[in-house]
Amino acid sequence: MTKKISFISAGVNETEAVNFLLKFVEDKFLDIEENSKTKINLRCNDASQATLLDQKLWDEVDDVFLAHRISNENNLPPCPVEISYPGIKTSNDFSTLINLNPKLPPDYQDYETVYQIVVKDNSTLQDQARESFKQCKIDGLDPSYKN
Repeated sequence: MTKKISFISAGVNETEAVNFLLKFVEDKFLDIEENSKTKINLRCNDASQATLLDQKLWDEVDDVFLAHRISNENNLPPCPVEISYPGIKTSNDFSTLINLNPKLPPDYQDYETVYQIVVKDNSTLQDQARESFKQCKIDGLDPSYKN
C-alpha cells in the first residue's frame, strides 16, 4: 500500500527528465544502501528509453556502483534497481517506484513510495502527469508536488 506519492518536476523535455533521473536515482540508491530490503523500480515509457537509461546508468553515474538491470534480462541476477516499461513483467518485491512514464502503472499502489517524474512540456506529457495526479486523488491518496 502506497504511503507516500510525490510528483516531481524534472525539466521541459524527456532529455532533461532522464538527466534529472540519473542524479535522483543515485541519491535514492544511497538511501537504500542503508536499508537492504528496499528495491527500486525505474519505469520508462518504452524499450528504447529503458535501453537509453540502462546505458546512462552505467556510463554517467560516477559516485556509486549502481547495480541495475532491465527487468526482462533473465540472464542477469536480480538487482536492487530494475528498469521496466509497459508490456514487460516485473517482480512484486519493489518498495519504491520512480516513474518516468507520465501514466501510472495499474499496480502503483503496491509500492510503499512512488515518485512520479513530471516533464513540464506544456503538452502531452504534462497533461498525462496531471491525469495521474487526479487519479491518485480519486484513489484516496494525497500526492505532493515538488517544482
